[in-house]
Amino acid sequence: MILKRTAAALIGAALALSLLSGCGSQTVSPLVSASPDAAQSASADDLASAAGTLNMAGAYESQSPDTVMMTVNGNSVLWEEYFCLIYIFVNQIQSQIGQITDWSETIVDDSSYEDYVLDSAVNYVLQEAAIRYGFEQLGVTLSDESQAEVQGIWDEQVEAAGGESDLIARLEEQYCTKDIYLKYIRASYLADACFEELYGEKGSNLSDEDVADYTLEDGYLMAKHILMLTKKTDESGNQVDMTNDEKAQVREKMEGFLDQLESYDGDNFDTYFDELMTTNSEDPGSISNPNGYLFQSGNMVPEFEDATKALEIGQFSDIVETNYGYHIIYRIPLNYDVVPSAPGSTDSLRYSTAYSMYDATVQVVWLNSLDVTYSDAYDALDFNKIFAVG
Repeated sequence: MILKRTAAALIGAALALSLLSGCGSQTVSPLVSASPDAAQSASADDLASAAGTLNMAGAYESQSPDTVMMTVNGNSVLWEEYFCLIYIFVNQIQSQIGQITDWSETIVDDSSYEDYVLDSAVNYVLQEAAIRYGFEQLGVTLSDESQAEVQGIWDEQVEAAGGESDLIARLEEQYCTKDIYLKYIRASYLADACFEELYGEKGSNLSDEDVADYTLEDGYLMAKHILMLTKKTDESGNQVDMTNDEKAQVREKMEGFLDQLESYDGDNFDTYFDELMTTNSEDPGSISNPNGYLFQSGNMVPEFEDATKALEIGQFSDIVETNYGYHIIYRIPLNYDVVPSAPGSTDSLRYSTAYSMYDATVQVVWLNSLDVTYSDAYDALDFNKIFAVG
């Protein structure tokens, strides 16, 4: 899931551990750092090399581990947990820009380095608390399988470290504890459980009507097509345009397909078009998109997009020419279980809509339901003082 991968990128890299590699599900990630791209681009080696540039030990020892920094719904967040997150974000920044010498210097959006780290750590605390709040409100229970997976993650790391005492010692070197570590890993499973309670596995409980309403302004279109290419491979292996005579022969074939579609008088045009497309289309993408292309403006070449927009659902086009070749486009109803044809899309529209709705629930409903207070110790934090260069 995304949440697990994000937690792994942030916590795992900072702790120089290899966690949750290859996790494949795609649930929304409520635990997103203020700069997830930076967190994921920072390697464990980068973070390790950055760790010695500031007086981390002095900063940690500036407060007692059990000093309350904030309370969330009556639960205290202690310095030892908060500093673990501070440590991660400090090293994340230093792995990108080098040693920080002035914490009041602006980093982004008029925020200082100090503000960025403090806000990022608070955000992580509050996101976990919001998930836990939603988990309790929904009355969800963590499955035995999920609990076993959390324990399995720990057991794998124990084995990799050569024993539990060695792993705990490594965590302590990174200003973390077993309880803190597992708390944030467990949050990903709580998030999964909440998501599935609300929307079902991969958003399966979300109706077509709900998806349609949520994506109404996104301008999705869906179409199938028959494509005959007007490019060929030359002797050097390069793609080049066909000659005019060759293109004329291709167009003649397409006109034949168009005649067949126009003369069809059966009662199952969808199946007929699919058979003609499967047998004759030269679009390699049809193999991975057998149900058609689900797309928004800008995802397809302009000629294809414009021709699709000009059609009513159930209509097919005349011959459309693009840089790829000749197309006959058939506009079809939206299928919300298809993955949109857009860069980076890996989830169906139903699934991505569900986790967008879920993320809004976490960020707007659950997060705003938290009762958060900050202690005097938090308000008095001054990074220029506690992070004196070592």
